[in-house]
Parts: sequence; structure tokens; C-alpha cells
Amino acid sequence: MWQLRSIRIPPEKLSPENWCADLFCQVTIADLADEAVRVELRELAQSILEGWRVSTVQGRAGYDPRIQDAPIYRQANLEPMRFRLDVEHWKPPEVEGSWCVQPGDVVINKIPPLRAALVTSQLPRHPMDGNCILLRSLKEPYGAWIAFCLNQELYADYLIRSSGSAALPRVGLKTLSQMPFALPSYADIAGINHQFWQWNDAALTNAESLYHLSAEVEAYVVSEVQPLQDDGDRLDSSPYHSEKVQAAGSRPSLLPGRFFSSEVINDSWVPSHVQVANWQRQLRHRLGWLPLERLLSSDEISRDRLVDVPERGRYLRLSDVRSDFTFVQPEEEDSVAWRSRVYRKPLTDEEVLLSTLVTSPQIAFVDESPVETTYVTDHLQRLRFKETPGAWALVLKTSPVRAQLAGMAMGTAQQFTHVDAVRQLCLPDVPIELRERWERAIRRHHQRKRELEVEWGETWNQAQRLFDAMHSLTGRRKDG
Repeated sequence: MWQLRSIRIPPEKLSPENWCADLFCQVTIADLADEAVRVELRELAQSILEGWRVSTVQGRAGYDPRIQDAPIYRQANLEPMRFRLDVEHWKPPEVEGSWCVQPGDVVINKIPPLRAALVTSQLPRHPMDGNCILLRSLKEPYGAWIAFCLNQELYADYLIRSSGSAALPRVGLKTLSQMPFALPSYADIAGINHQFWQWNDAALTNAESLYHLSAEVEAYVVSEVQPLQDDGDRLDSSPYHSEKVQAAGSRPSLLPGRFFSSEVINDSWVPSHVQVANWQRQLRHRLGWLPLERLLSSDEISRDRLVDVPERGRYLRLSDVRSDFTFVQPEEEDSVAWRSRVYRKPLTDEEVLLSTLVTSPQIAFVDESPVETTYVTDHLQRLRFKETPGAWALVLKTSPVRAQLAGMAMGTAQQFTHVDAVRQLCLPDVPIELRERWERAIRRHHQRKRELEVEWGETWNQAQRLFDAMHSLTGRRKDG
């Protein structure tokens, strides 16, 4: 039988909070150690303000033309304690305002799941969008501690429940400003704050080095294709077109019609496929570009499928590939729905993974294979190059190569391409000295990222132990 239980709540605890029973019938911020110092956030932050609330539609109230081109941080760029930047965020800031991030800020998104990130010196000072809140000029050295607390389930749950809307939970400025925090002593938190700050700056510096490397490779490949344009074969009459056109999914126009040699018409008569084949023929004959298959090692990775797929295992999916040529290693074993879509041979080092989703191709360079056995699903094409695989991974991500992929799209949705078509990609014959320099640079990036991830885990665990002690949670935290 169920046994009802009641708890008497002093009236002074109800006055500033929502009358939600869940706030008091479980372990909450109210259950702090007796010696803990409780301070409301408004006593720690000089200001608490919303991000840039601006309309993107011309003619509507609140429209600002700067929003069309200015890089902006959004909720998706926030991770616990850190930012994950897109390529556009490495551009110089184009706007100024109070809603632009400043070193020392803590940024939290309004809509769950909540994530709070720390702004450090190396983060470009772009604006945050209106779905985020900035905590500014936090008292030293509590910035990292406040961000860490907001990333904990205890605080996030309290904050959401206190906001009072069950249908559409959304963090409000007033609720956030009145939220109490348990503060450790200066000595306890100063070192952790410094470690999180230094880690973020080091990670951003490493990411920026990869951005400049990618920009160099992009500029080189684009310059290599320039002679075709100079000779009158305009880019708008080829599958190579601008980033904005690519992002919109547009295709090069063939109107009012063009003549193609029978040599470039193969099995597919789809206009875009014929056009790509013609373009690749010119790249090979006029510029000396090489088909991808000529650059691959004879020790190819078998495409055979795993017959006896484990009920649970680590499977690398398309969504696990990141924009920095790395991938997220699956931490836990999982099930897979389509067993026939898993390659038999596990992931090995020196592979280049290329997604066959041509509308948004992602590339990963596996300089070191995972410790745990990891299988690869067939939405990722596995390539093994004769030499400098990291350098070729950089080349594969340049816009002239991605434009070829876009023209190879197959199927009703015109999104994916066949693995055999990928092997027909044409790449420039980059001198070995240049490729070796690119290779060293991308390997340094990957090695440094692994080192930083180890440091991240150590810093997080140190902060977690202090958090548990401050909130009397040692021994009763939920697993995971």
C-alpha cells in the first residue's frame, strides 16, 4: 500500500518561490550543508541581461540589417562550461552591444535542457541570441562556479520548476536573479576557476589553429580551379557555386540548355550528374587533378557487413562526426536498428571518414583508433589513402570538392550519393611538401585536443567533488 508523506514548509521559504511541491519533496537547493553560504545570484552579478532580440525579417518591428551577415552565438553553440563554435564565429566581430559576450560572462540558455558556458579571453565577441541570458561582471572568482552549478541537475531542475510554466518551461530573468547558490571559500574555488578559464582559452586557441589551416587549404584549392574560370568556363555554369547557394540546396541552372560530349554521359542521365562528370573531365584533362581512387591505398577497407551484429555495441553514426575533423567516441554501448548497415571491420587508425550525405558532408580524420571496439555505419564512407590522409581530409572539405559531391546526389530527396560515385571525386595534385606540412598541423590539433579532454575530465571531477560536498550529496548522487 502507498504511504502518504507530508512535509511542513516554513512560510518564509514559500514567499520568493513557486508553490510547486516538487521543489520541496526532493533533494533541492534548500538541502544545503548547514555551514554553506547561500547567496542569491543578483548579489554576485553586476547585471543579468537577455541576448540580442532582433527580427530577421525585413520590415518587421525589431529588424536590424546587421543580423543578415553578423555571426551570432545561439543555443546550439552552448555546451556545459564551454562554447562549440561554427566556422563563421572565427570571423572578426561585426556588431557591438551589451548583448555581445565579454570575458568573464556566464551564458545560459532559456529553454531546457539548460547549459551554461563560461566566456574567456579567446572567445570572439559576437552577440548572443535572445534565447540566452548573460550573467555579467560576476564577483571573482565565482564565475566558473556559478556556471558549474547551473549545469548540475540540482540547480537546473530547481530553476525550471521555479519558473512556473509547466507547458513551456522557460527561464526568466527574475527567477534566475533570485536563485540561491552555495558558495565555497575563496581558497576552494580560486584554483578551479583558473583551471576552467585556462582550459577554455587553450581549447579555443587549438580550434582557431585548425580554422586557419582549413582556410589555407580552401584558398589553395580554390586558386587551383581558377584557370578554368579565367578561360571562360564560368563557375556558374559548373557544379561549383557559392556557400549560400550550397546551403540553400540550390542546383546550378542548365537552362536554356547545354551540349555535353557523350564521353561524360554514363549510367545516369540526371542533368546534374552529367554536368558533374563534364566538370570532372575538365579538372582531369586541363588541370591535372586526380581521381580519388588513384590516391587510395591498395589495402582498402572491406565493405562487407557485420553478419552477427552484437545486440549492443559502440556504433559510430553520421551524427557523431564533428566539424573539426574529429568524432564523438560513443561512451556507452547501444543498440542499432539496421544491422545490415554496419561494416564488419571495426574502426582503425589512419582512416578518413566521409559522409555520403552530400547536402552537408562531414569529414573525420582518425589519426588514432578508439581504445574500445567501435563499428562504423554505412552512411560514412571509409577511405584509406596511400599517404598524408590528414591532408587529404582537409582537401575533401574544400568547397570545390564539396560542390562535386552536391552534384552527385541521388534518390528522391537528392541528399545521399553512392559510395562508388565518391571514388570519382577529383582532387588537385598537391605537392607532397605542402601536404606533409598540412598533415603535421592537423595531427598536432588532434593530439592537443586529446590532451585537453584529459585535462577537462580532471578539472570537472575536481569541481564535482567540491559541489557534492557543498550540497551534502556525497554518497547519494544519482548514477551517471
